Amino acid sequence: MRTLFENRWALVTGASSGLGAELARRLAEHGAHLVLTARSRERLDDLATDLARVNGIQTRVVCADLARPDGTDTLLSGVRELGVAIAHLVNNAGFGSAGNFVELDPARESAMVELNVAAIVRLTRALLPAMVAAREGGVINVASTVAFQPVPYMATYAATKAFVVSFTTALATELEGTGVRAMALCPGPVHTGFQAAAGIARPGLPIAVLSAQRTVSAALDAYLRGERLFVPGLVNTLQVRATRLLPTALTTWAAKRTMQRLGRAPKRLRG
Repeated sequence: MRTLFENRWALVTGASSGLGAELARRLAEHGAHLVLTARSRERLDDLATDLARVNGIQTRVVCADLARPDGTDTLLSGVRELGVAIAHLVNNAGFGSAGNFVELDPARESAMVELNVAAIVRLTRALLPAMVAAREGGVINVASTVAFQPVPYMATYAATKAFVVSFTTALATELEGTGVRAMALCPGPVHTGFQAAAGIARPGLPIAVLSAQRTVSAALDAYLRGERLFVPGLVNTLQVRATRLLPTALTTWAAKRTMQRLGRAPKRLRG
């Protein structure tokens, strides 16, 4: 794997914590130079300094809020000023919400679409042509196992991740023969701060929950193999396969019951 990343620049969004920070750590271990981005400069600076010291790589930090319509322009301008060629783009930044859609903050729902969907499209479109011209590199877009079914009480989030899967797998087909790869990473529950930020007290079945380290290690192996869609963990893989075989009405009902069990369905709508 080191030959894939060594002395190549990788851009990781949402790198200040969770899966993004772990992706940055593992890429650094494999010799990649890193451009790290998120909203918080202090966390990024600390991570960048540590990764450069431990792994002997170069690191750069560009702060941007990709949930804002002008966020991608800010990031891309910062990357241009650095004068580095991005060989690997890791679109990890994203957030979710849980609850009755008609009661959720409309501004936050719109910002979720901006970050989880629009920013991925803009960054990929901006950076992919240079990869194709160089005939190397690729894109990892972080989706979720919820991408494979509608999820009541997480309607917007699940829909954004369904877009990521469809967009990435189509893109991977377009890139055949170019030397450039694209992969949708669809983790299930992972021990990060995501669930708390989304308002979910319990992440899911304990047997399905993976560590960030295990998730990222398996994901980078899959990226090396040239996979287009990767679901880490046997339990998660089996759940996704079952979801794709069963009727949508049934899987949507099951998702509703799961959200009720997790306490995210409004009491007056439970039943």
